[in-house]
Order: sequence, then structure tokens, then C-alpha cells
Amino acid sequence: MPNATETQIKSRIAEFVTELDHLIRKSTLETLQGVLANGDAPARRGRPTGSGRGPGRPKGSGRTSGNVDEAAAKIVAHVRSNDGQGIGAIAAGTGVALPVAKKAAIRLLAEGTLKKSGQKRGTVYHVGSGRAPRAKAAKRGRRKA
Repeated sequence: MPNATETQIKSRIAEFVTELDHLIRKSTLETLQGVLANGDAPARRGRPTGSGRGPGRPKGSGRTSGNVDEAAAKIVAHVRSNDGQGIGAIAAGTGVALPVAKKAAIRLLAEGTLKKSGQKRGTVYHVGSGRAPRAKAAKRGRRKA
């Protein structure tokens, strides 16, 4: 059988919960009445409408083609003299930022100026044949019915 102290504690907890519930309901009701009286919509959370970029990315931070063109020339010259390096070493050797070096390398691969060997982190770059890679031929074969 519970003693008197436990009973008092339980009754005070019940009173507190009841009072807290009453205050929350009252606050909610006042907020709704204020919104309905003013005709205002509740404040919208998140980024303001029309701001296309995330935080920390100022407008105009994208790379221009001029940066990539300059970087491409530096990268080709560097790879001619230092064959078989990864993109990180090439970027460090040329003084070009890594994201710009990656974009320039992708462009140079598409043009055929560079070729690569290896996979993922083991990718190294070599001077290409000077012509764009051939398009893959269509597979010939029978159609399955």
C-alpha cells in the first residue's frame, strides 16, 4: 500500500500535467485567433522563395570557361613532362584548383587530348593520341523474339 508521501507526489504530478495541458491549449488558441483576426499566414520556414543557391555559395562562384581553358593548357603541358600522375598531383603541380582541374581533365578526355588508365583512385593520365575517341559501334546480333 502506498504511503502518504507517494500519494502526495502523484497528485502534484497530476496537477502539474493538467495545468501544463491547460496552458498549452490556451496558447494555441490565442495564436490561432491572432492569425485568423489579422488574416496573416503563419511564418514559412526554410529558405526564402526564389533563392536558388544554398548557404555559403555566393552568386558567381561557378567556374568560367576561361579558367577551364587556361587550366587545360597547363594540364596538357604538365602531363607531357610528368606522365602517369593522378588528378590531385596534376592539380598540385600546375597550381590549378582541384575542381577546375577535374573539369578540364574531363574536357581533355572528351577531346582526345588526354587518355586515362586505372580506375577510381588509381586513375592516372597520359597524353592522348590527339584525336577524339571513336564512337562505339552498335552491337550486331539477332533480336530475341
